[in-house]
Amino acid sequence: MKFKYEPIKKDYSDFSSDKLLVNAPRTPAFPVRVASEIMARSLSFLDTAEGLTLYDPCCGGGHLLTVLGFCYSKNLKNVYGSDIDAKALEYAQKNLNLLTPEGLAKKMETLEYDYEKQGKEVQLEALNSAKRLETQLFNTTYLKKDIQCFHWDITKEKPPHLKNVNIVMTDLPYGNMAYWQGEGAVQNNPNKQMLDNIYQTLDLHNSIVTIICNKEEKINHQKFEQVKRLKHGKRQFIFLRPLTIY
Repeated sequence: MKFKYEPIKKDYSDFSSDKLLVNAPRTPAFPVRVASEIMARSLSFLDTAEGLTLYDPCCGGGHLLTVLGFCYSKNLKNVYGSDIDAKALEYAQKNLNLLTPEGLAKKMETLEYDYEKQGKEVQLEALNSAKRLETQLFNTTYLKKDIQCFHWDITKEKPPHLKNVNIVMTDLPYGNMAYWQGEGAVQNNPNKQMLDNIYQTLDLHNSIVTIICNKEEKINHQKFEQVKRLKHGKRQFIFLRPLTIY
């Protein structure tokens, strides 16, 4: 994959797990530069790229979703994450709280207090990261975003309260660190059932589904057309546009 929107390597250390964000055990970290590139490409398939709803149905610890929430704050009005792993969602909630002015302010207060008491360099670095991320978060007309994190099996049924979602981006479970759970895994067709349920949440006239998975995975569905497929390292990125009539 050629980096079209992120051609220059930047310092993404503000998003490292030793600063503000936390990584849930057995949930793989996702490269920030790749995440930003794939999000930019997803936006390019939309007719309108403002006031968007972003949803990750397999969010794990919410690291990817939180990174996108900061980097694309100006585009996003709502950010939703769900997972079947309740333990991972505890970490996701901590991360996603940072996407609210109140949550980030509380984190910064804690960092300031700890630094005043202990004076550790790592605490000062984390505080400086928080200040830079605050600038990104506030670069939007949608400061009061709806941020939700909830327990859900996306292979069983659609989340009843989600509608008019514009971007679904998810890193599918694969490899030794993550694996499918839930009804879809039992029936051995989790991808199909997931896409069935995602389809029902979408704004069919302005949405894209971006699937991140290993290069051997076959992703297709009768309710979607594939508009782009890219490879990078061990991953592939499949961009699916929902069909209004199928």
